Amino acid sequence: MEQVKDNLHQQDIKKTQGTTVCFEIKIPSGYINGLVWGVQTARGSGFFVAPDKIVTNVHVLAGATKVTAMCDQTETVYTIEGIIAFDDINDLAVLKIAEEGIPFLLGDSNPVRKGDQVRVLGYPKKKVNTVKGSIHSIRNSGKHLWLNFEVSEGNSGGPVLNAKGEVIAVATNEAMSFDNSSPNRGRSISSNVLRSLLEKAGKVEPLDVWQKRSRIRAYVAAYEGDDNRKQGEYKEAIDLYDAALKLNPDLTDIYNNRAVVKMSVGRYDEASTDALTALRLKPEKFSFIGIGAFLAWNWEIIKVLSRRIFLRIIRNILGQSLWLAIQTHVKCSLAKARAEQGNIAEVRNLYQMGIDILTEAVNQRPKNAKYYNERGWTKYLLGKLEVEAENEVEADMLFHEAISDSEKALQLELKKPKYRSAFYHTRGAAKAALGNHVKAIEDFNECIRLKPKKALYYHDRGVSKQALGQHEAAEADFAKEKELDPNLGK
Repeated sequence: MEQVKDNLHQQDIKKTQGTTVCFEIKIPSGYINGLVWGVQTARGSGFFVAPDKIVTNVHVLAGATKVTAMCDQTETVYTIEGIIAFDDINDLAVLKIAEEGIPFLLGDSNPVRKGDQVRVLGYPKKKVNTVKGSIHSIRNSGKHLWLNFEVSEGNSGGPVLNAKGEVIAVATNEAMSFDNSSPNRGRSISSNVLRSLLEKAGKVEPLDVWQKRSRIRAYVAAYEGDDNRKQGEYKEAIDLYDAALKLNPDLTDIYNNRAVVKMSVGRYDEASTDALTALRLKPEKFSFIGIGAFLAWNWEIIKVLSRRIFLRIIRNILGQSLWLAIQTHVKCSLAKARAEQGNIAEVRNLYQMGIDILTEAVNQRPKNAKYYNERGWTKYLLGKLEVEAENEVEADMLFHEAISDSEKALQLELKKPKYRSAFYHTRGAAKAALGNHVKAIEDFNECIRLKPKKALYYHDRGVSKQALGQHEAAEADFAKEKELDPNLGK
């Protein structure tokens, strides 16, 4: 992959026959009861396509409470009169400006081919930057040009220029891979899509009026969904993506992003449906020139359908309750990895998803002792997380629920030592977390009686004895732990 670091290329700038525009955008930091609280500044790019017209992305402007357009080279601040054309599906907006700038020459995107050298001008910082690379692929029957390099935040809306300095596309945000099988790549909207939009330019619509359109408000809901997704707040993200698609059901990226989140929470069939919808909204028509993109598009559909069929077969073989238990194990393992990375919000949501999945398993098989205990242990782990987050009330509630689940498991399973020792351990760990070390030790004693070669049981009993000031007895347990498993805790 060719990529030149974001840098100010003076020679390229001098060759550029057109005025680039830096947008400084004020957007809400968040909402309380529907009211805006806090404002943050974002940056976007644009360029002149006529002496008094600037093009940028819809997503650069959507949700903005204030928009400032300026040229860093001349220090001109432009007066925005409003929107004269927009294409929310292809993420393009054209602004009418009171002042004038130098328009770029709009090239023909039809002759563009994979491997053609291009450069993107934009404003990830306050000064215009140039990023060089090449065309990775041509998608959506020529409407979208994918780049072989990432487009930095702030470059959205900037011109993509060919070797002649002509605009062949408008940069937009990166594509998210549904299955994370390929790297995210920069995307752009072809100049011929822009040309068609310019032909439809009409009366000026004030920005504040335009912002109230439902199809534009969908972008704002999607932004909030993206923020929740990045924080691991998957349920909230799905709710916001749902709201966005009610406002604008034609935005493919939202279907794709919702598919990614649904995959994360184990809603595989729904995720496949969203992924297929995203693909079908941007079909690749057959042509000899575009046969590669046509085959790639069909291959993506085959992969999504194959994944759906495979998962259904596995689920049928394992049975629904075992399938749910495996999902919980995956969620808890992922939560442990995310905890090491410090992403507390995502860890909390992963544990909660595990609890929800196990509750479904318990409802399906209410006499399965292991499901109660696994749910109890997951509640214990979430309780430990809440202790670290100083949410003591929530933590105590989870520890008590863990005790209740493990006691139910002990009532259901009266014979097998392997399982009963694990159930006693869950209850003992939860009691220790509540500070009841005397009762915890009683449970750990039973664990050791049932399974005397499990090092973890000696370790946890030693911790409780230490908490009670029984230091010699604790050291004996720690020594036994090391004897059984020298690597425990490393």
